[in-house]
Amino acid sequence: MGQASGFLWAYAFHEGGAEPLTDQTFEIPPGDPKAWVWTHFPLSDQRARLYLENQHDIPAPARDLILRTEQRVQIQFSGHWAFGVLPDLERDLDGRPVGAGRLLFAFDGRRLITARRQALRVVDEVRREVDRGALIASPADAVVRLIERYVDVSEQRLHDAAEALDRVEDRMLGDHGEVEGLKLGPTRRGLSRDHREYLGLRSALHRACVPREDHRVALLPQHLPRLAQEAEDLDREAASLQERARLLHEELDTQITSATNRSMRALTVMSSLLIPPTLIVGAFGMNLSGIPFAGSHSGFVAACVLCLAVVGGAYWVLRRMRIMP
Repeated sequence: MGQASGFLWAYAFHEGGAEPLTDQTFEIPPGDPKAWVWTHFPLSDQRARLYLENQHDIPAPARDLILRTEQRVQIQFSGHWAFGVLPDLERDLDGRPVGAGRLLFAFDGRRLITARRQALRVVDEVRREVDRGALIASPADAVVRLIERYVDVSEQRLHDAAEALDRVEDRMLGDHGEVEGLKLGPTRRGLSRDHREYLGLRSALHRACVPREDHRVALLPQHLPRLAQEAEDLDREAASLQERARLLHEELDTQITSATNRSMRALTVMSSLLIPPTLIVGAFGMNLSGIPFAGSHSGFVAACVLCLAVVGGAYWVLRRMRIMP
């Protein structure tokens, strides 16, 4: 096949373990009925797309699904082949997650083909497990391991989201100062995005448990009910955290609104107390004849006493009206 295949990596699995394949040995090891090959392709490479287009032993629906980079999570069957789209996590060159990704796959009893457009986290972690000596018995087991690893990563993400909500809740319920700096937006967005992913995986696994057409795919169907239950658990936990985040957001808005109301109340009281003396000072400041105390040496003192008396009267009125505590 040479370099024309454009694959990223490939492994041959047999009873002795797994070994990387080069372009020159890109074949199923002969003489071992349990041997199989896993090949991973980048769909951003035109050589990989041309190679996959020419693989006529793969069912046409599977080839079309992979080459059009389908985004809807799904698992389908055709004869001895299973194919579909699994959720994954995109990552940058430093390994940091940057969003939801899609891993496309197709397999029969001796061959597993996976493809992706961007760098993905889960499939790379499973590949590293193989490099460390993990033995995967069949292509179906590899797909199961990919789903299980995605569930493990998702559980950790939900755990991190729950801890973030715990910190926000502790801050809200404790006496730690202002709550305006607390931010729930990123956590809520992340939970909403993850919930959509888990719901898609859950629906795909439930549909695969009762496929529309007969097939002869070995091993994978017996794992589907367990995987569907795990996806349902993820979906339920994500929904629970979403609801908790929504309630915390409402409580946070309530506390911020309450703090704003207290500030406005304090400003209103101060304005109410300062308006009468302001009027008095303004009246005595008019440059007109006949101003009281204009010729008295104690006029300033008298005006100050009058202002204090008016402020005291206003304070008493506010107390009587229960505006001030």
